[in-house]
Amino acid sequence: MSNVTNKITAKRQMLYIKAYVILCLILGMAGGYYFYNNWNEYAFLNNGYAKNLELAVTAKTAETTETENYNSLKPNFDQQNEEIEQELSAIFPIEDKYTEIVRQMDAFEEELATKNNPFEVANVDFQNPVKQAEYSVLPFRMSIRSSAANFTKFLHFIENSGALNDKIRLMDISSIRVNFEKSDTLDLKAKIINFTVQINAYFQ
Repeated sequence: MSNVTNKITAKRQMLYIKAYVILCLILGMAGGYYFYNNWNEYAFLNNGYAKNLELAVTAKTAETTETENYNSLKPNFDQQNEEIEQELSAIFPIEDKYTEIVRQMDAFEEELATKNNPFEVANVDFQNPVKQAEYSVLPFRMSIRSSAANFTKFLHFIENSGALNDKIRLMDISSIRVNFEKSDTLDLKAKIINFTVQINAYFQ
């Protein structure tokens, strides 16, 4: 009887040992799986952090470089902007500045007029400015005695007004009336033209 009891006890102990070993294996496998997953996640996050840090450093370096480039070029940009503003203020001023128009017409007259090729501005008559939605108009009338060649040059002068490089006030012709002086010649190029022109000068 004692032998039977010992054998049963020994079998139970063996079963307990096997169960304990199996339990340890299960726990070991579960722990290994948990550690493996967490390690992969940690490695992924750590790798992502390293890449983000690298990107942040690269972005900071690029920002520093761009800032330095901008600061080095800014004086040139400021100078160009100032020059453009000055040119714009000449061709499209913030006020009517009718005296500037008279000066430009006087300079144009002085440049063209010769004894055999006349260009004489008889008078300049300014009307009241007209305010539009985004700009204003200063209308004025001029009476001019001119050769045919200078008459053509005057038309080109008005047509090309507003160009930044010439700094001529932005203008256009709204109407023109032309008369030829009496002459024995039939050559239109040799005739003297008296014309009255209505011009619009623009300002802000």
